[in-house]
Amino acid sequence: MSYLVLARKYRPQTFNEIFAQDHITTILKNTIELDRTAHAYLFTGPRGVGKTSLARIFAKSLNCLTDGPTITPCNTCQNCTEITSGISADVIEIDGASNTGVEDIRDLQKELMYAPSNSRYKIYIIDEVHMLSKNAFNALLKTLEEPPENVIFIFATTEPHKVIPTIISRCQRFDFKRIPIPEIVRRLKEICQSENISIDDDALFMIGKKADGSMRDAQSLMDQVLAYGKEHITLTDVLSIFGIVHFDVYNRIMSSIAQKDANSIIKLLHDILESGNDIQEFLNGILDYIRNLMMLSVGIDIEVISDAQKKDMQELSSKFSENDLLYLMTLLIKTKTDIKISNNPILVTEMAFVKLAKLSELTSLENILNAMNSGKSIPTATQNKLKPQQNVKINEVIKQKTDAVKNIIKEEIKDDKPHIQELTTEILQNDFSQIISKVKKEKPMIGTYLEKSKIDHVSNNVVHFSVLKDLSLKMLTDNKVIIMNVLSNHFNLRIKVDFILKKEENNDIIANPTLEDIRKESPGIASFIEKTDSIIN
Repeated sequence: MSYLVLARKYRPQTFNEIFAQDHITTILKNTIELDRTAHAYLFTGPRGVGKTSLARIFAKSLNCLTDGPTITPCNTCQNCTEITSGISADVIEIDGASNTGVEDIRDLQKELMYAPSNSRYKIYIIDEVHMLSKNAFNALLKTLEEPPENVIFIFATTEPHKVIPTIISRCQRFDFKRIPIPEIVRRLKEICQSENISIDDDALFMIGKKADGSMRDAQSLMDQVLAYGKEHITLTDVLSIFGIVHFDVYNRIMSSIAQKDANSIIKLLHDILESGNDIQEFLNGILDYIRNLMMLSVGIDIEVISDAQKKDMQELSSKFSENDLLYLMTLLIKTKTDIKISNNPILVTEMAFVKLAKLSELTSLENILNAMNSGKSIPTATQNKLKPQQNVKINEVIKQKTDAVKNIIKEEIKDDKPHIQELTTEILQNDFSQIISKVKKEKPMIGTYLEKSKIDHVSNNVVHFSVLKDLSLKMLTDNKVIIMNVLSNHFNLRIKVDFILKKEENNDIIANPTLEDIRKESPGIASFIEKTDSIIN
C-alpha cells in the first residue's frame, strides 16, 4: 500500500478531534441533539483549520446508521466509512474552483429532485465556494431559500468577503480561528508517539510556529521533517530543513545594533545569505523578533517564545526605546518593499542594515524642535565624532547663524506692521496709480474699469468708488475681493471697497422752442431772428 501522508492519516474523524474550534463544535452538537439542523451552513476561516473535516464529521453524525443522528458517529457503518473515503452517494463534495458556472449549479439542482439512497439527509459540501461566478451564486439563491426536504448545504471558504451577501444571509455562518501553537504542538506530540518518532520539544515548537495557525500545514511540515531520515530530530535539523534563522542570530544582530557595530551586522547578514536563507523570510523573522521585543517592553506576555528566550529578550529590550523599535520596523518594512523592485536585493539589504547601525546617532524630530525653541544647539552625528574644541566652534557658528536668521525674521515682522492707522482720500489719491497697476497685474480688464472710476469718499477704511455705467458697476462688484486684497496688501490695513452708480446729469432739451425760449438761452440769436424775419426750424 502506498504511503499515506500524516495530514490524511490523522485527519479528525469525530468532534472531539477538532482542535481549537470549540465555539463551533458545541453549537453543531447541540443542533443535532435538539433536532434543530439548518438547511445551509457557511464555514469560513484560514486554510488547514478543519472546515472540510468538520463538514464531513457533521455529515457522518447526521447519517450514521448505528445510532444517528448522533454527536459520536461510529465510523464503522457503511455511511460513515463511505463519507470518510469520499465515495458516499448521499454526501457529495464539490470543488467550487472547478465547477464555477451556471450549468454546474443547474446540474446540481436536477439532482436535488432525487431522495437520499441510504441516508436521512442528502448533503452537499461545496469547498472554495467563493470561486463560483456571480451568475452561479444567483442561480443558487432560490434553492437555498426553499431547499427540498432532507437536503443540507455546507459551504467552505477561506475568503468570505467574495461570497455575495444574499448567499451569506441564507446560511448559518461559522468563523474558524487560527489554531494556537500549543494546540498544534500537543497534536504533533500525539502523532510522534503514534509513529514512534523522537523529536525535541523546541523542534515541535518551531514547526508549530512556522505552520502559522494551520494544523494541516504543521502535519505537512512534520512529514517533511520525518523524510530527513534521522533517528532523533533536533531544533537545528528543523532550522536547516526550512531555512529558518536561529533565535540567537537575531539576538546578536540586535546587540550589534545597540553597540553601533555595523561591521558585525554586515558579517552576520552575509553568513545568513551564504547559508541559502531567503532574504524575505529573514526579514520576516527579524520583524517578528522586533515586534516581540516591543511587546515585552510594554509589559505584554508572549506565548510564542520560550521562557529562556523571554529572559534574553527582556535584557535586550532595555537597550532600545519604543521609538527606536518602531523606527527599526518601519525601515525593515520599507526594505522588504524595495527588495521586490530591485535588481540587487542584497545591496538594498546591506544598506538598510548599515542604517540600523546608525540608530543611536539619529535625533527625533521632537528633540530637534525642542532644541530650536529653547535656543540650544542640535546634536548631530557629525558632532558626536568631533573633538570637544571642534564641537564648541561648530556650536558658535550655528548660534551666530541662528541669531542672524532671528534678526531677519524680526525685521520682516517690523516691515509687516501697518504704515498708517487709517486710510484717507488724500493718501489713496497719491498711491492710486500704483494700485491700478497692481490690479491690472491680477486682472487687466478690472484694472481698466477701476481706472475709469472716481474716488467718491473714504470713511473707516472703506473706500467708496463711483462709476458711470451699469456694466462697470457689475464688473467691479463681481471682482471686489481682488481690489480689496490689493488695497489691503498695499497699505497693510484691512480695507473694504464699495461701488455706487452715478449717471451724468443731462440738460433738458426743448423739442419746439419759441423765440422767448431762445432769448433766454441766447439773446443775440433771438435779436438776429427778429431783424431778419428768420423762421425757427
